[in-house]
Amino acid sequence: MKQAAGEPQADTGLGPAFSALLQATFITNLGDGMRLAALPLLAASLTSSPLLVSGVVAAQFLPWTTFAPFGGVIVDRADRRGLIVVTQAWRGTVMAGLGLAVLGDVVEVWHLFVVAFVITAGEILVDPSVVATVPTLVPPTQLDRANGQISSVEIVTNNFVGGPVGAAAFGLAPWLPFVVDGSTYLVSILPFRRLPANEPKRKANPAGAIPSVRAELGAGLRWIQRHPFLRPVTLAMAVFHIGTAGAFSLLILLVIDVLEAPEIMFGVVLAAAAAGATLASLVAARLVDRFSRRSVQTVAALITTLSVIGAGLAQTQSQLVVAWIANGAGGGVLLAIGRGFVQRHTPNDLIGRAAIATRMITRTSFVVGALAAGSVATAFSIRWSFVMASGFHLVGSALLWRSFDHELTPA
Repeated sequence: MKQAAGEPQADTGLGPAFSALLQATFITNLGDGMRLAALPLLAASLTSSPLLVSGVVAAQFLPWTTFAPFGGVIVDRADRRGLIVVTQAWRGTVMAGLGLAVLGDVVEVWHLFVVAFVITAGEILVDPSVVATVPTLVPPTQLDRANGQISSVEIVTNNFVGGPVGAAAFGLAPWLPFVVDGSTYLVSILPFRRLPANEPKRKANPAGAIPSVRAELGAGLRWIQRHPFLRPVTLAMAVFHIGTAGAFSLLILLVIDVLEAPEIMFGVVLAAAAAGATLASLVAARLVDRFSRRSVQTVAALITTLSVIGAGLAQTQSQLVVAWIANGAGGGVLLAIGRGFVQRHTPNDLIGRAAIATRMITRTSFVVGALAAGSVATAFSIRWSFVMASGFHLVGSALLWRSFDHELTPA
């Protein structure tokens, strides 16, 4: 979307509409960061079972295996601005409800499974809407820059600020981070409402009729399956993210049980990852300009692999912090560059479903990885779950390198 003549340039340099999107991302992810730190802490306070703790993480990604295709159709058929506003409203209500349950001391582990599932169902509607909106706000040549800015905001607020604040708030009052998270969903509605409304373009079939929802459900998956580059790169990241989930799902137990650190240290570790990821995501586009997407993405994946090995071997809190800085740096580059693949290689009226399809595949890997890590930790030890995670990272890195053999120059 081009700026109107005479309209002042926003601080982002990408226009006022993109600035509104960035502001909304900042607000909602600040609360999410608090929840991402507080929810594992709450789970660990309710149970000592590694499988149940990792199960809460798995529940956060389970909707991607069930609701995701419907979400993709909704994103491509609906006014994305209106869809985001409505979804943020009910997500805020759900999180406030969890906060009240904690305050009333009536919360149980199964409540966390339900809340994690419901919040992710909203993510399935909001995140692909944002992905599909970005190409309408900035020119194709600025996609890496725009995605890098969004990624850095997500990383800073989710981990660098939200993580330590969420852990500290949980220690002060366990209900507080969840109520704040609910409030940020509601407040984010204000900048989201400043986004331009879109008119969904539904392509008619040869007979002139609009395809049914059933006919559109598999469109995103079929696009990914048939695309010579998106298919192998999505498979590579699916394998890689089994390791991602395996490491993250039991990070809280590595901190408080294995290293016997205080709860606030979990927030510090998340902040360490954010420090590395923030810098990495901001320079990711420059690295691609100097080298290649293939080289940058593969090296980032290998750095993440080494960081997980380092975390599993860490004997002190400082060693874990160093390892997780590297983990954040690798993840920051993978996210900033990788999220542009679907945008570059997919028609805009199909982006929502294609983005959903790729996330459905990779998020299913998160469910597998989290449950696998919990099972390994139960049978052996928490450290062995990190060994398992690094193995999947290594295989995923090799597949990622090979996937670029099929990269095409988008039209």
